[in-house]
Amino acid sequence: MIRFARRSIAVVCVILSASLWAAPAAQAAPHWTVQPCHFGLHAYWLPKQVMSGIFISCTTTGDRNQQITDGLASGDPIRMANALQAALRQNADTFLTPESPCEPGQEAAMGDAYAKCVG
Repeated sequence: MIRFARRSIAVVCVILSASLWAAPAAQAAPHWTVQPCHFGLHAYWLPKQVMSGIFISCTTTGDRNQQITDGLASGDPIRMANALQAALRQNADTFLTPESPCEPGQEAAMGDAYAKCVG
């Protein structure tokens, strides 16, 4: 009886571990979807004006540069930090390609396009 119980437990463990390894293989790996900006606009990270943080948007290069300059020159520590963070994130995104690994929900300014990681 004890041998049967041990074998049964062993079989159940083998089946459960096999299903845990098989499940991720069946799912698609996260990947980037890329959507170009229209009308000659480019995807840029921009600083928020009132609260802490940055966001991505399709806009002109002149508008983006003005927002970064205004944030850095504002004297407001939050706006200055946001402008710096937006500039750094824009620079970091220049190294990304559609084949780069990503985390679902992650956004990027990939080339002149908006990219989002889905998976």
